[in-house]
Amino acid sequence: MGSFRADLLLTQRQAAGLSCEELAVLAHVSPETIRRAEKGRSKPGARVTKALAEALSLPVEELAPPAPQLTLKRLRQQAGITQKEVAGRAGVSTQMVSRVENGVYGVRDVKRWASAYGVSRTAWTQAWGVGRADRQRRIRSQPGKGRGTE
Repeated sequence: MGSFRADLLLTQRQAAGLSCEELAVLAHVSPETIRRAEKGRSKPGARVTKALAEALSLPVEELAPPAPQLTLKRLRQQAGITQKEVAGRAGVSTQMVSRVENGVYGVRDVKRWASAYGVSRTAWTQAWGVGRADRQRRIRSQPGKGRGTE
């Protein structure tokens, strides 16, 4: 579950013509839970989010969209560093950083690369996997590529 949409909860409750108390009864939660969630003072857990979504006849993903999966490029951009800086920290060329970020190459020393990005080995590996999967999806979607037609 990603970030909770407090604004959407409020607008959907109002559009349904429900008070906080009425929605609370339908979702089996307290009215104060509704008020805190709508004001963004608390993020409901999975059970409450599901109950609210069901009470409003909404998909859970609408109230709590999944968090975007980060690629290495996004991790690097969030850290405010350039490919050149990562290359210097990892002791490789900027071309190598580009190829790794695009899922063309894997790496042997994940610890060194994770350190260059300023993240844990787990976060780095997950981000690399997302980028690699994106690359494979793009290749498969090209006509005549990745379908065993060659």
